[in-house]
Amino acid sequence: MVDRTGNPNPYQKLYLSTNRTTPFPVSIYNNNVLITTVTISKGNPQKVDILRDYIITTQQTDLFTPTAKGIYVKAEFPFYANLRFSVYNHAEIITSKGIPATGKIFYAASAPITVNNSILNFMTSILATDDNTTVTVSGYKPTVQFSNGTTGITTPTMTFTLNKGQSYIIDGIGNNTGNSDGFIAAKIVADKNVSVTNGNFNGQYAGNFDSSSDILMDQAVPVERLGNEFALVKGNGSIGANMEGALVIATENNTEVRVNNETAPVAVLNIGQYFMIPDTKYQLQGNGHYNLYIRTTKNAYVYQVLAGAGTAGNEVATGGFNFIPALNCYLPKQINELGLIDENFVYSNGNPSGILNIPTKLNLITERGAVVTVNGGVPPATTGPFDMTGTNNWVTYGIPNVTGTITVNSSKAIMAGINAGSDAVGYGGFFAGFPTQPVILRSGGTCIPGIVLTVDPIIYDTYQWYVGGVLIPGATGSSITPTQPGYYTCSVTMGSCAPLVTEQFKVLNCTRFTNVTYGVCKPKTITPAFTASTQIPVPSTVAIVTAPTLGTATVNPATGVITYAVITPGTTGTDTFSYTFCGNNADFPDCETVTVTINIQVLTVNNATLKVCDNGSGQGVFNLTTANVTTNSPVTATYYTSLLNAQNETAGTEITTPATYTAANGTIIYAVVKNNIGCKEIAQITLNLYPFANVLSNYTGTFCDDNLDGVVNVTLPDITPLVLSNPSYFTNVRYYATLAEANLGSTSTLPNSWSYTTTTTIYIRVDSPDGCPPVIKPLIFIIGAKIPLLKTSFAMTMCDDNLDGTKSIDLQSFINQFTTDPQVTATFHPTLLDAQNNTAVMTNPMNLSGSTTVYIRFEKPGVCPNVASITITVKIPKHSPVLVNKIICPNTLTVLDAGPGFDSYHWSTGATTQSISNVSSGAYYVDLTFDGCTYRQTVDVTESTLPVISLIEINGSTVTIGATGGTPPYEYSLDGTSWQSSNVFYNVPRGNHTMHVRDSNRCEEATRTFVIINLINTITPNLDGYNDAIDYSALMNNENIIFRIFDRYGAEIFRGSPSNKFIWDGKITGRPVNTATYWYFISWTEFGGTTTVKYTSWLLVKNY
Repeated sequence: MVDRTGNPNPYQKLYLSTNRTTPFPVSIYNNNVLITTVTISKGNPQKVDILRDYIITTQQTDLFTPTAKGIYVKAEFPFYANLRFSVYNHAEIITSKGIPATGKIFYAASAPITVNNSILNFMTSILATDDNTTVTVSGYKPTVQFSNGTTGITTPTMTFTLNKGQSYIIDGIGNNTGNSDGFIAAKIVADKNVSVTNGNFNGQYAGNFDSSSDILMDQAVPVERLGNEFALVKGNGSIGANMEGALVIATENNTEVRVNNETAPVAVLNIGQYFMIPDTKYQLQGNGHYNLYIRTTKNAYVYQVLAGAGTAGNEVATGGFNFIPALNCYLPKQINELGLIDENFVYSNGNPSGILNIPTKLNLITERGAVVTVNGGVPPATTGPFDMTGTNNWVTYGIPNVTGTITVNSSKAIMAGINAGSDAVGYGGFFAGFPTQPVILRSGGTCIPGIVLTVDPIIYDTYQWYVGGVLIPGATGSSITPTQPGYYTCSVTMGSCAPLVTEQFKVLNCTRFTNVTYGVCKPKTITPAFTASTQIPVPSTVAIVTAPTLGTATVNPATGVITYAVITPGTTGTDTFSYTFCGNNADFPDCETVTVTINIQVLTVNNATLKVCDNGSGQGVFNLTTANVTTNSPVTATYYTSLLNAQNETAGTEITTPATYTAANGTIIYAVVKNNIGCKEIAQITLNLYPFANVLSNYTGTFCDDNLDGVVNVTLPDITPLVLSNPSYFTNVRYYATLAEANLGSTSTLPNSWSYTTTTTIYIRVDSPDGCPPVIKPLIFIIGAKIPLLKTSFAMTMCDDNLDGTKSIDLQSFINQFTTDPQVTATFHPTLLDAQNNTAVMTNPMNLSGSTTVYIRFEKPGVCPNVASITITVKIPKHSPVLVNKIICPNTLTVLDAGPGFDSYHWSTGATTQSISNVSSGAYYVDLTFDGCTYRQTVDVTESTLPVISLIEINGSTVTIGATGGTPPYEYSLDGTSWQSSNVFYNVPRGNHTMHVRDSNRCEEATRTFVIINLINTITPNLDGYNDAIDYSALMNNENIIFRIFDRYGAEIFRGSPSNKFIWDGKITGRPVNTATYWYFISWTEFGGTTTVKYTSWLLVKNY
């Protein structure tokens, strides 16, 4: 829905109730997404908050486009659902009509708009129940102005596609006269079922009331659910206020509309036309109860418009709008139950804090003579039943002030609605009113025997069952237990209504289950056949239901014959599988499922292996009868040397002495095994010899004295894999010092860690784990030769190159002193013992100091290691402490002196003396040799930078000097007289001065002139040589000079500049000024400073 009111305080709740006493869940969806699930039961209705964004929008962008607005409510059992919603001063209720409200053809309905107001509208929304639903809307007037800017002229037809859960909202605003009734009876056609909600949000249909309106909204039903006879009970409005009436929309041409007992139609409508029945057609039936009877010659839509509250002045603001279902004697006999019927929370002018319980009237329409109860009690006589003018078949009730949960029962067809209102809100709705359609439900099972068919609902007066269209004698109850397959229907009646017949319900015989057992020794074929039916099995219906586990069951699709075969030949045991098949009756085929038990009587054999010891010639003697080739008993076995002879049992090829058969390792023999039922299988016997201990003959092992101590250590278990080809199999290996002890296999074995100092022979004994004779062989061990070296020691003296007492030395560079063999590798060690044991390997290159001896271990593949030593002595060279960097005055020379104590000098200038003179600025070095080591020492000669006067600050007679550059500290002199270390001079007299600055190098001085001015107050420009002018030319060396003179009236008479040298002689344009007092202004910035010096003073000019 689209809300055009703009009012605050929205409220939306979904009310759910049921007559089922067993609780069940109800699921609520938006756009196919589950919002929540609640559980309801009789006496336990529920109300659920619904987010406004799920159902209502105020945004134009949500209109005329597929959107996710709308909710879908679902459960396994019947229930009532209605949406109650409000905004400030306005409320409405929409009662869900359930599945009957979905269809493919609708005509839109809304109340006519009788006042020009932008908060009013007509509105229709279409909600899809399936994907790819195409909807076409047409038949509205050309004068319609849609809110998206299109009109009935520009867009005479709308077509759009929705997916399940999506909706499409159409809207026109009430400030356009073409929207008064331009969309009423617009035709909606969908190719799949949709749900339609229509009305006004807000609407005003009673007249030109621009400040009174209400929400008018209800769910529509498709045209196939319409009828032609209707009953209405007036709401709370007064006759003449135009708030009570009915909207009739025709769906066929020449539809005549009549009311009450009037014979002349009040209107004749064609398809797509409507008529508003006025409130004057309501008939007073007593006790203030009004009703209205409507008949149409063809099926039509009827919507009731009503006032929810009857307060004078307010009733035009309390409109309601509800769809009226057609009268029908197959309407339900109970409305069980309506939850919390008087609730609908709303804020209004009269209820600013909100009100939940709204005064509510229950309207009932039932057949004459019906016994009616509400919550078990008979309604008071003052509330009905009331006759209806124009029909003797129906009566009405109007029960005011109902509250809580309501259950209505009637002995005849009945439907119920409400109208409610308070202050500025009103609404109405019908909770039930569609004729029941009998359907057949099953229970107890799904087939014969066991299935029970029941007509639902169980409300009819008579029942008659049929099978295949033939009446079943005596089957006149609401249920039947079928005894034969067929199509079952039931004809029901209620009162004087014409009989209704259910849809056909197909009933089949249950599948028959049987069992069969087979004993097999080979593949088995099974042809399906019925055990109790005369039908012929159809091959295409034969199917394996449960597959066997030990074999396969394969169906021949052409014949339906099943072949069972064992998966693994030789398998024994019991296997089972089941198959099903059906007969050749196309509509009601009999089916049978057979469980097959297979007793597999199969001879099982397995291949075997025999092992014996080698008899010394590569052969062994085997007893073939000891080979375990089967567990079956009793069996017989015969033996052959080839598979072909075994298969054919070729005469003359059988082994006749199987207990003493001589064969080589790996020989294959075939045993023919037979059981007592004639099954035959062939097993393979492999004849193997136990492994023979293959010890290397004439073994001679050469080993190095790795630690060069004269003793060779050997780990005898490490020798085993060198001399024994399969040591993992022969694990009982021992070593002996003598052959006699080895032959005895005594306990006097050699230890695992054994050593020798000269060539030695020992003996290895290998015992077989299989009990075969031991193998004993001699092993010879000798000591290997060491790597030959050119020398075993070497000494070297080296000079330190950075005076730190250490030197990085690559000892690898000295290896050629010991060997030139490129295959020899060397490692370095701190001690001889480390070198012998190859431990504490030192990194190379290494930093050495003083005298250090390093031991070298030499190794080469296939040759034993050797050791040598190298001694390195590191001497520290000498540097000059007196040779330091010098700073000289610009354009001067100096002397560099390295000092005494060195064996030789060699300067970068080429000089070889202790000192060099006439040295200008630059970088120099000297190579100083002492005790055989030469050290290169560098020295820099640089010219000093001269100081610069950067600031002269004058404060009265005090002058402060700033200097930069050169080499501090600085000295300062005023006018080149005496020097001082302070940069401040006091009591400096007026006049021109020169400041001098020098640095600690006392090279050239920096100078700068400045002036301390004399402020003049009187001049006598009479050319006598005294006080003839005011002269500030001394300031011309300063910056930003301003010198201006004014008369007493503020007029400028002189401005200083470089052209007049800032001197005024008391004249203007060459003529003397009058004797008078003048004012002048002078300012400047001292050199290097940022502060402006300013003076203002008077000046007396006296001309004679």
